[in-house]
Amino acid sequence: MQYRPEMTSTAWRRGPFRLRPRVPVFGQTYEDSAIELRVFKPQSRVFAIAGAGCTARALAAAGHFVTAVDINGRQLKYARGRADGEPARRGVVEHLLAVGRNLATLAGWSRPRLVHFLSLSEGSEQAEYWDRWLDTPLWRAVVDALLAPRLLRLLYASPFVGALPRDFGQQIRQRLQRGWRLHANCSNPYAAALLLGDAPAEYGPSISPINFVCADAAEFLENSPAAFDAFALSNIGDGASLSYQRRLRTAVERAAAPGAVLVTRSFAEPLPYSTANWAAQDRSLLWGVVEVSRLDGSHAGDPPCSIG
Repeated sequence: MQYRPEMTSTAWRRGPFRLRPRVPVFGQTYEDSAIELRVFKPQSRVFAIAGAGCTARALAAAGHFVTAVDINGRQLKYARGRADGEPARRGVVEHLLAVGRNLATLAGWSRPRLVHFLSLSEGSEQAEYWDRWLDTPLWRAVVDALLAPRLLRLLYASPFVGALPRDFGQQIRQRLQRGWRLHANCSNPYAAALLLGDAPAEYGPSISPINFVCADAAEFLENSPAAFDAFALSNIGDGASLSYQRRLRTAVERAAAPGAVLVTRSFAEPLPYSTANWAAQDRSLLWGVVEVSRLDGSHAGDPPCSIG
């Protein structure tokens, strides 16, 4: 099937923000690579969306052969630099999260209180502490206001705002509450990154060098001679048109080895007929959908009760 490029381009080509920033969009990746590490077979040939490079580095350190692709040249340069040992830097997202954390101090989120919360290890205790000290009416109002579509449209391009639930603030609050009951804070680097702005987790050296490529994901896969065993597609579908999503799916099928496994994420809420959503197992706590599937349409196993 032939596609007209102007009809099947992705909104990620321009980026998620109304204005083009001069720094990377992401300084770290808010995705729990433990999911990919669990479901990808050993030494897989992996196609990954580069982003901040965290997932690619985690997979390469575990022995996978990773090709990390990003359409944003500045973001890809940052991800490559991180793989070469350069220090983490704040991206636009980290600056926005810092603003949110500063506002949260007005709702009682003192650093000592957060440090104590992050030292806890038992789900019911974490949930009780959250409900008593952190999930205050003022904090709920701040989150709902900051994540309201009207305000998000001042910063984000309309395709990305349109991909979010209208009650995004409420959904994020519910996802956090769910996560506190499932995952031990004391061993969750994503919780510390989110609440305190801590630096992302470091990984061991890559067993095989990561192949970084600046390209559109669909275009790269349409022309790739490789056959990939696994795909870590991040939330590339958020903000993308249906025509681009169909183009990407066709390109993935073309470049996939038999039995290839896909991991995709979305900030959207799951569809009613979703049967194997791993979002609750993602310790980054933010996703509405984390789908693990094979290209034949089957699910790659049921989500475990907990990951780490």
